[in-house]
Formats: sequence, C-alpha cells, structure tokens
Amino acid sequence: MDHLASILELNGSQSEIDWKKDYASEFGSLLLTNNRLLNAIIMIGHKATMGVAATLTELIQHRLKGFYKNIDTVKEFTPKIESLWAGAVDPLYMKNLDFNYEYFDENKGSTPYIPNWFILNYIAGRYINNSYYVHEFLVNLSMLTRHLMPNRKVFDKWFAETIRKTAETFPCLYSYSDLNWKEDKNAKYDCSADAPVPREFFFNPNFKYSEDTAKSVLNVFLQSLVYKNNLWLHTPEKMLAKGFKGTPYEV
Repeated sequence: MDHLASILELNGSQSEIDWKKDYASEFGSLLLTNNRLLNAIIMIGHKATMGVAATLTELIQHRLKGFYKNIDTVKEFTPKIESLWAGAVDPLYMKNLDFNYEYFDENKGSTPYIPNWFILNYIAGRYINNSYYVHEFLVNLSMLTRHLMPNRKVFDKWFAETIRKTAETFPCLYSYSDLNWKEDKNAKYDCSADAPVPREFFFNPNFKYSEDTAKSVLNVFLQSLVYKNNLWLHTPEKMLAKGFKGTPYEV
C-alpha cells in the first residue's frame, strides 16, 4: 500500500473529507452514470472486476483512516477485502457481502463507509451469481473513491492507466455489444477461463506478471486466509459442494 498511497498523495494526508449525508445515495444510485468511464471498465476481465473493487476499497479505507475513530474499520472491512481478493481467484470462495440495510437507514449515510459497503454488495452479488453485468457498479465505486482522494487529478491519471493495464493483462472475454439486457440479464457467465488476479498486480511496482509469478503469490495469499474466522469466505467443503474444481485455498 505504501507505494500506491505515495503516488496518490495519501500518506500523511489530513485534508478534510468532503462528505455530506446525501452523497451516500448519490454514489450508490443505479442512475449514476459515466459512459466514458464505463466503456473503459467493461474492457477488463470478469475476475479483474473483483481485483479493481478490492483495490479501490483498500484506497478508501487508507484515506479514511483516523477520520472516523468510532468505526472499527479493521473488523468491518478487512474480512470483506480478503473475500474480494479471494473472489478474484474464483467466485466460489466468496459469500455475498450482505449489506445491512437497517444499518444504512439508521446511519443515513453519515460516513463514506456506508456507500462503499452498499456498492460492494451489488458488485459482489452479481459476480457470485455469475452475471455478465458485473462492471457497472465499478463506475460508482471509482467515482466514490475519486471523490474522497486528496488529489483527484492524480487519481484520474493513475486510474486510467490502471484500467488500461488491467484490460491488457486481464481482458474481458465477452463483449457488451453482443449482449441484450432483456434476453441476457439472467444469463450465467462461466469465468473459469479468466486468469486469477493477484493483489500484487495493483500494489507492487516490482511485480512482473506471469502465470508462474501469479500462482506463487496467490498460493501464499490463499494459504494465509483463515476462512473459519471470516464470515465472507466459504469453507473448502462448501466450495467443493458448490462445484469447485481442484483443491480449495490452493492454485
């Protein structure tokens, strides 16, 4: 995180967080659109959507650290972020993030954590259900992240390059131009042909991606997970029962 936080001018930033309660519904809205951004995002692979979602969420957590001292962000978000990174290997690792709507109503969007969780619930829900339409809510999440950054121009440059490199390395294996929402909204996408996406691709500037290097770091990550302590991860037995091919928690 240190390298990326430095690039995005997050390290030591105590600039005020621009946040109003109305922003929660604004950034979480199905009506929020940015066609130019969406057209770039739909070029990244199915599993890569989880990698980008996890990366943006980590940036949000880093940015907000220390601003809302009454929220245990480690307890609330670390397990969810682990689930997203595991999902970037295979969706069968993940449980639905189950957004707590009562909590949202009670807090009225009083912190940016609420829409972050709300958006992740939509992205992860579609991904777990093998929907083709997993990309749209990355627009919401990227716009929320951008809003919270201390230097938005720097973020824009970094994010554009990140999406470009991600699409180059982990391209989407289907085209939205071939889909019809009315006919395909319930169609299931088999992402088994998508390459798994390691966290190091986004956070380690010295990481050189290849199938071998990815396998090495992913095995370290998967073997570090304590699924018994994470409500958002399936047990190996559950994964196998749901049709997982291979050995769970190993690439």
